[in-house]
This record gives sequence, C-alpha cells and structure tokens, in this order.
Amino acid sequence: MNRIIIFLVTGLLIAGGIVYFVYNKPHRDVANEEAEHVLTADQIFDEYEADEAAANAKFLDKTVQVSGTISELGTNDAGQSFVILAAENAMIGGVSATFQGDQANLEEGLKVSLKCRCTGKLMDVVLVNCMLTE
Repeated sequence: MNRIIIFLVTGLLIAGGIVYFVYNKPHRDVANEEAEHVLTADQIFDEYEADEAAANAKFLDKTVQVSGTISELGTNDAGQSFVILAAENAMIGGVSATFQGDQANLEEGLKVSLKCRCTGKLMDVVLVNCMLTE
C-alpha cells in the first residue's frame, strides 16, 4: 500500500513539474531568428493550395519572410493588429498575418515585407508573431 502511495505521489510531482515547465516556457522571438524561407504571399498561398501536407512539412512552425500587398487590416479579439496580404488565387482572403503589438502605420494597398512564424492554413495561410522588415 505504501509503495502505491509513493508511486502516485512521485507521478503527480513529475506531471506537475512538466505542466509547470510547459506553461512557463518562453515564446519564440521571431525578430532574432533567421527566416528559413523568403517568398511572396502568392507563392506561400499557392503552395498550400496545391498540397497542404507538403506545405505544412515545409513551412509549419518555421520563420518565414513574406512580402505582399495589404488588402485588409484590423484588430482581433485579443487586441492584436492583423493584416490580410492579397493572394492572386485566393477567392476570399489570402495570407493572414498577426502582429505582437499595434501597427497603426499600416494601410490598405501598402506593399510590406513581414517576418513571421507560419502556423498552417485554415481559410487563409496563417502567420503569427509578425514584424515588419525593411
């Protein structure tokens, strides 16, 4: 009986330590990472449209630098600024890019280059932790 209690307490302590570590893990700093792929909004959107599994293998959770023209901008429910980069073959939307902070200096029709982390495709190709590049 004592062995079972010791085993359970040890297991709970290990599980608690793992949960604490994962919960407090620092976020990636995209600003200090080198972009693994440099491409246009059209190129990344077309790759996802052609073969989502292959595109995920290539881009998912990687830092990418994407350039394109802003077709829409706004703020999400978390208060983060986002833009939609136009993609020629997209019926609606294109490439959605969410920033860490406020981006008041952006406007529709502006050509931008962004460094972001790719999280895959829903209706749009989704990029997060974005920052403007020169």
